[in-house]
Amino acid sequence: MSKQQLKKYGTTFHFASHFLSAAQMQSAAELYGICREIDDLADTASDASQARTQLLILRQALLDRDHSHPIVAKALAIQPSIGFDALIELTDGVLLDTQKVAIQSEAELLRYCYQVAGTVGLLMCDLFGVKDPVARHHAIDLGVAMQLTNICRDVYEDALNGRVYLPGDLFESITAEKIVSPDVPTTESVRQVVGYLLSEAEIRYESGISGLCFLPTQARLAIYVATLTYREIGLIIADRRFDIWAGRAFTTKMQKCVIALRCVVTFLFSKKAHQYQGFHDAELHRGLNHRPGVHWA
Repeated sequence: MSKQQLKKYGTTFHFASHFLSAAQMQSAAELYGICREIDDLADTASDASQARTQLLILRQALLDRDHSHPIVAKALAIQPSIGFDALIELTDGVLLDTQKVAIQSEAELLRYCYQVAGTVGLLMCDLFGVKDPVARHHAIDLGVAMQLTNICRDVYEDALNGRVYLPGDLFESITAEKIVSPDVPTTESVRQVVGYLLSEAEIRYESGISGLCFLPTQARLAIYVATLTYREIGLIIADRRFDIWAGRAFTTKMQKCVIALRCVVTFLFSKKAHQYQGFHDAELHRGLNHRPGVHWA
C-alpha cells in the first residue's frame, strides 16, 4: 500500500524513487506511508478534538515504543531502523495543524518546517545509514527548504481552509480572509513575503545539495532529482511574480524528465556531486536548539 500512497500523494518523490534500488525504494515507500498516516490523523478526523486526541495517543505510543499501536509497529519494522525522536517531533508539528493556524513569526515558521519536514530529512538519513552529524544538519535544511516551497505554493489553498503559514511579523496584519479576497496592499504584501520565503528556501536548498555527497551513491542521485524537481516549483512561482492566486504551481512530466537528465549529467561529470566542499551554517538552525539533529552554537 505504501508504494501506491507514494504514487498518489507524493508525485515528485515517486518519480525520484525510480533512481533508488528496489530495497531502498521499498523502505522509502514504507517511511512515506508512516509519515502520511501521521498527517492523515489530523486531516481525516471528524473534528479537531478527535484529531488532537489521536495524535497525543500516538505521541505517547512513540515515547513508549508501544508496538500495539499500528503506526509504531510499522516504524519499528522499518530496516534500517529509524529515529523515534524525529517521529515525535513530526507528530508535534502535525498537532499544530489540528487548530486554527496563524503563524506569528518567522522563527515559529522555521520550527514548524523543521518539525514536519526537517525531521523527514533525518529519517531519510536513518534509512540510508547516514550517521555523520554534519550530513544530518544539511538534511534538515533540505527538508525545511521543501516545506517552505510547499507553504508558498499552497498559500491560497491554506487560506481557504483558515490556515495562514506566512509569518505574521512580516505583515502589518494578515488574515486568511484577506488572502482569499485581497485588496491591492495585501496582494503586494503577500507577494513580497512569498518572495522572501522562497529566497530563504534557496539558501537551504544550496545547503541541502552540498550535503548530498554523504548519501550512498544511488540514493544521492534520487534525492538530487527530488530536490531539483521540488525546487522548480518555487522557480515557477517566482516566474509568476509570486502570484499565488494564479493556480497551483507544479512540474509537468516533461519538466521532471529534463531535470532528471540534468541531474544525471551533473552526477556523472561533476566532482561537486561527490565531494563535500562546504560547511554548515549554524545560523540556518536559529531557534531550533536542542532538537534532534540540529546544529547549534
